[in-house]
Amino acid sequence: MMNYHFHDHASSDGARPLREHAAAAAAAGFREICVTNHVEALRPDGSWDVELDEALRRFEAELAAVEAARGEFPELRIRFGAEFAFRPAWTRPLERLAREMPFDFVLGSLHEVDGIDVSGPHADAFFAGRPARDTYGRYVEALGDLVAWGAFDAVAHFDLVKRYGHRTYGDVDPAEVEDRARPVLAAMARAGIGIETNTSGVVQLPRVPYPDTPVLAWAREEGVPFLTVGSDSHAPEHFGQGIGAGLDAARTAGWEALTTFAGRRPAGTIPLAAAGANGGSEGAAGGADRRTGPAGGAA
Repeated sequence: MMNYHFHDHASSDGARPLREHAAAAAAAGFREICVTNHVEALRPDGSWDVELDEALRRFEAELAAVEAARGEFPELRIRFGAEFAFRPAWTRPLERLAREMPFDFVLGSLHEVDGIDVSGPHADAFFAGRPARDTYGRYVEALGDLVAWGAFDAVAHFDLVKRYGHRTYGDVDPAEVEDRARPVLAAMARAGIGIETNTSGVVQLPRVPYPDTPVLAWAREEGVPFLTVGSDSHAPEHFGQGIGAGLDAARTAGWEALTTFAGRRPAGTIPLAAAGANGGSEGAAGGADRRTGPAGGAA
C-alpha cells in the first residue's frame, strides 16, 4: 500500500525524524511512501511564511534524510515530496523551490480563503452567520485559483473546509456545491492535475475522508487523471490513520487504481482491488497538527 501525504519533524507541524515514520510504515506493511512537508514555516509571532533560502536549506536536509532512509529500509520505496500551500504571495518562491529540488511528487493545498485560515483555530469566523452553500462554495471557488496556478501534481484534501465547517453546520450534503465543484474538477482534468483521498478526516470531524465518495465520483466522471491516497499524519504512530476507509471510498466512487510518482511523473499504478490487505490500518486517532487540531475536537 502507499501513503503519499505525511509530515515529519522537518515540517513546522510535524514530529520526529523521517526514519521513525519509515519504520512505522514498514511495520504496517506499506510498500511506497512520500514525505510531503509544508514549505511555509512558523514565525515567532505565530504567523506562517515562505522564505526561499530557509526552505531550500530545510528541504536539502530532508532529501539527505530520504536518501538515508532508503538505505535503511530497502523494502520501502521512499519518495521525496512537498505540500505547496497556495497563497498568491507564495507562488514565486514555491515555483523556485520546485525548480531547485528534485521532488518526486508535489501536493497543492488550500488553507486560507479571504484572509482566514479555514482549517485553523480562527476558522469559525469564516462560517459565522453564513449558510453552508455560501462558505463551502466559496472554498471550492478558491480551489479554482489554486488549480489555475497549477504548479503541483495533485490537489490535497479537496474539501478540507468541512473540517471546521462541521462544527457550525453538522453534516452537509456535497450536492450543495456540486455545481461549483464540477467545473474545478474539469479544470483539473484539463491541466493533468490529480486528486488525493486524504484520510485524516476519518479520525477527525466529520469522520470521512477529504473528499468522500461523491466528490471522488465526480472527479472520475470529469476526467481527473489520477488518484493518490495519504493519511496526512504528523507523527509516526498515526501513519496509517484512516487509510482503509479512504480506499473504500475510492472503490465505491469507481476508481480502479492509485498512481505512484517519480520525478514529478507517473511511475506506476496500484490496483485498488488488491490494495489495503497490508497498510490499510486505521492507525491511532490523529494527533494535533497546526491546522486541523486533535482528532474529533477543536483546535
